Amino acid sequence: MIPSEKSGATVTPALASAQEPKAIDLKTSKDRVESVSVVIPCYNEERFIGKALENLANQYDKDHYEIVVVDGLSEDRTREVIAQFTQARPEVVVRILDNPARNIPTALNIGVAAARGEIIARMDAHAVPSLGYVRRCVEVLRENERGVVGMPCHVRPGADTLIARAVAIAVSHPFGIGDAKYRLQEGKTEQESVDTVAFSCFRKQLWKELGGFNEELLTNEDYDFNYRVRLRGGTVLLDRVEHCDYFARATLGSLAGQYFRYGQWKARMLMLHPRSIRWRHLVAPMFVASIVLLALMGAFWSPAWWLLGLELVTYFTLAFVLSWQRGQGVIDGLLLTLIMPLVFLTIHSSWGISFFLGLVRHSL
Repeated sequence: MIPSEKSGATVTPALASAQEPKAIDLKTSKDRVESVSVVIPCYNEERFIGKALENLANQYDKDHYEIVVVDGLSEDRTREVIAQFTQARPEVVVRILDNPARNIPTALNIGVAAARGEIIARMDAHAVPSLGYVRRCVEVLRENERGVVGMPCHVRPGADTLIARAVAIAVSHPFGIGDAKYRLQEGKTEQESVDTVAFSCFRKQLWKELGGFNEELLTNEDYDFNYRVRLRGGTVLLDRVEHCDYFARATLGSLAGQYFRYGQWKARMLMLHPRSIRWRHLVAPMFVASIVLLALMGAFWSPAWWLLGLELVTYFTLAFVLSWQRGQGVIDGLLLTLIMPLVFLTIHSSWGISFFLGLVRHSL
């Protein structure tokens, strides 16, 4: 169980049952080298896990550094790729733990509970950090004693196809995902406080105090964790010196499935923490609700059809204009301009519909 806004910290099952590993014995001086554990939830990531490990290998003092891969019993070559890496780089400490539950929050709790490091760097097998990501996060965390530190995600296509490129652009565009600053390509300052970051760095002690990640949230567990950090007076800091390459979904079907999950679990998250709501969380549900409402009203009030038509024309006009702007000067720019409105619609409709389904599901 995880605390809501009004409750105190309680411990998750993973945290309660885990045997506390012996921490590396280091001095308590501010100048000492603190131990760091990178925790990576993983399931069927043979395409990306090798590159992620390569980029993480030299990011910190090897005597105080480990990589903990929490694998959901992958059915592809993920473990073989990890084994090949450990054979090629035996000086890098890589540990593999099993996650029979096959969900991210449980994997994170298993990994952090077993971690030997004082500082945790939560990463993702589907992402590749820049070569200084971990070290920079640790530096900023120590300098400012912030609650959580993260870097921007540079969204990359999940495949070399037109659809994959359109998806990558859409999920890093304000029209697609709102003001999630860690995904936006531009920022006015090197550092700023934000509501959340994706791949974060924090102290293990903080994780203990918060009771771990909420295993009842199968997605949005990172937003929930960061919100509880802010609720207790901590800061979530976005630092733009380094970055992480995140590979977006490669097809419209997989994108729709991803945002369908996001919408359902965001509804659960907002029921748990109503004050965490941001305008970007409600735009897509309001868009879907307005279409349904106007269509129903049109049955007995004909001006509703005109309003519905005006809304859809405005939506697609704006989508095409923004798509055209992003398509300028790139390969297949015209085709991207034609496809991206469909990608935007997939994001918004999947999120909006599933948000309401999530409200119903989690209210029962």
